Amino acid sequence: MTVEKTCTWNHRQATSDDLKHFVALINAYAQYHYGANRMSEGEMSSAFDKEGERQRRDMEVWFDERQEMQAFVGLWNCQWPAGWDVWLDAAIHPDMQDAGPLWDGLLAWSEMQASKLIQPKESASGIVCGSRVLSSDPVAQSVYRSRGYQRGITETLMRADLASNRLEKPVWPEGIACRTLDLETDLEAYAIALDESFQEEAGYIPLAHDEAIRERREEFESFGEYYEPELWLVAVDGKKIVGSVGSFLNHGGDKERSYLYHVFVLPAWRGRGIATALLRKSFQLVHRRGCRFAELHVNSQNETGALELYRGVGMRPIWHQHLYEKVLPPVEV
Repeated sequence: MTVEKTCTWNHRQATSDDLKHFVALINAYAQYHYGANRMSEGEMSSAFDKEGERQRRDMEVWFDERQEMQAFVGLWNCQWPAGWDVWLDAAIHPDMQDAGPLWDGLLAWSEMQASKLIQPKESASGIVCGSRVLSSDPVAQSVYRSRGYQRGITETLMRADLASNRLEKPVWPEGIACRTLDLETDLEAYAIALDESFQEEAGYIPLAHDEAIRERREEFESFGEYYEPELWLVAVDGKKIVGSVGSFLNHGGDKERSYLYHVFVLPAWRGRGIATALLRKSFQLVHRRGCRFAELHVNSQNETGALELYRGVGMRPIWHQHLYEKVLPPVEV
């Protein structure tokens, strides 16, 4: 395996042998900035399985002269925001002093690799490289800006404390029923409804129905053992899926945390309390499984009333992250 030298740090491609140290670094960074682990070894191990290899373009670890891991960066295929060609995911150990030069080295290497590995979309002027940067990390933000990245939307992590809040029963509007998602019979309708529901989101690019179905099928396959059918709900009007929410347990390796995913209601059915009922039902389900917290990310500039919806069911903002992006010219190799 090739080990390259960048400034005073060595770096090489990550392998599954790095898993334990990799997760420790990620969680040290997360604990320092927002007081909770980001992921477990089980969750991270998926990056090295067959499905993870399909999504991962490259992943490098940086270590010092003592061979201690100090940073990582991963380049991933990106489904959202739709305008991104590649997602750059990076972190530096919080004990690192004067982290600015290392951040600069991480980004320089990542941009070079992305330009080599990613083919720009037809008629595009270059490759759109995007990254999520915590608002509590001013050093990283400064380096991104100095390298020409433009700040876009802000995402907020919302959390409901299910132990301290009274869990209200869901109230379903007239004509609306709730059941679990059946992937064998519901996948096509679910995929099309999900795609339609996010058309008002920033960066939305409409998908052909067959493409939307293919993406959702691959996504559910990638969940592996973390997908539990009884935690995925759909709201139906007759036979039509009009809303949904899914839940993952053991978020960040913490048995008290759950994560809500793909919360949506079709535009024509909004304003009737369907999303509120779905969330309250999900809270009940994960609380029965031992979770104290339910969390999700939301676009802070969402114009569909999402922030008010989540606050209305007792969720509160925990931290914010900014989306930065830069157009990279492709490199001929």
